[in-house]
Amino acid sequence: MEISVKIIKENKDGSANAEVNFDKEGLEVLVQWGIIAMLTKAVDEYKVRPDEDDETLIKRARAIAKEKPTKKKSLAKKTK
Repeated sequence: MEISVKIIKENKDGSANAEVNFDKEGLEVLVQWGIIAMLTKAVDEYKVRPDEDDETLIKRARAIAKEKPTKKKSLAKKTK
């Protein structure tokens, strides 16, 4: 398995442009861990907290439902 990250440019805001290379097995691992991370975040976000009553839960669920998903810019360079 091979996964490598090469920093191309460091930005002023602390972020960086990077190139990620991986083989087929590396891709499988990245996808598996990405799915696990998303599921873990969702479980934590929707977890019922002991201090919440039904009305608070309903308000929180409605607020989450109204949130618009954020559009993320593609990291891949477009080729013609």
